[in-house]
Formats: sequence, C-alpha cells, structure tokens
Amino acid sequence: MTEPNVQRGTLLFWMAISLGVALLIVALGVGLQPAGAPILRAPLSSPAAGALGFGLLMVWAAYAYALSAGRAAGSQEMGVVILNLGLPVALILLWRAELNALAFFVALGWALTLGGMAVRLFRREALAGVMMLPLIGVSLTAILLSLTLWVLPAATGGA
Repeated sequence: MTEPNVQRGTLLFWMAISLGVALLIVALGVGLQPAGAPILRAPLSSPAAGALGFGLLMVWAAYAYALSAGRAAGSQEMGVVILNLGLPVALILLWRAELNALAFFVALGWALTLGGMAVRLFRREALAGVMMLPLIGVSLTAILLSLTLWVLPAATGGA
C-alpha cells in the first residue's frame, strides 16, 4: 500500500472543519456531569482531561485526512460527511439534556454511517478507510456511554 496523494487545500479545508467540530464537542462537554454517573467526569486540571482532549483532536484530524486522501470523499458522500460532523455534536447536546435513550440511538446511527462510509472509502483508497477507524472507535464508545447513562439511573432508582 502506497501513501495516497493528498491535496493540501482539501486537507486544510477538512482539517479546519474537523478540528472545529472537535473543539465544539470539548466546549459543550466541559461541565457535563451526567446524572447517576459522576465518576465519568474528570477534573479539568487532571492530566487525563488534557490527554483525552488531545486524543479527540487527533481522532478528528484522522477523519479530515481520510476525507482528503486521494479521491476518497466525493460529492456523493457530502451528506454523510456532514451527518458525521453533526451527530457527535447532537450527542453532546442530548447528554446535556439528559435524553440518554435518544442519545443511544443517535450514537448507533452515527456508528453505522461511519462504518458505511469507511467501507466506501476503503474500496477507493485503503488508507482513507483505515483512517476512519479511530472515529469509529469513538462512536462505539458513545454507544456504550449512552447505554450506560440510560440504564444506570434506572438501575439505581434515579430515573
């Protein structure tokens, strides 16, 4: 497998948008303390919070690279690309509103759209599909977190 041709203008465009979404997610997530799961919140001064924030930025940078590698993302995928940028922001907003059951289904839909897009990208440019794996991992974590936040308060008698 050789490294694909990456057009710098396209990469800068998607990198700015992807990192902007990552920063929006971090900004919306600051102070998010789900009911029934206070252990899930790391203090902002802890090294873990900084490492998680940096990791999130790197995951979204990989997404931008996947979109710009070779002829990976075309106009056919634009709706899915926008959906994949908007659904994680919607997840944070749903978690803030404590609509965890709905967040579970949004996270599930996000994982499915990412998986489908990764397969399509992989068929055209293998590295682009592989670069989707970190974000797919984040979406699977969002599914588990949403399920936990949905079920945990009910199990403890909180909801």
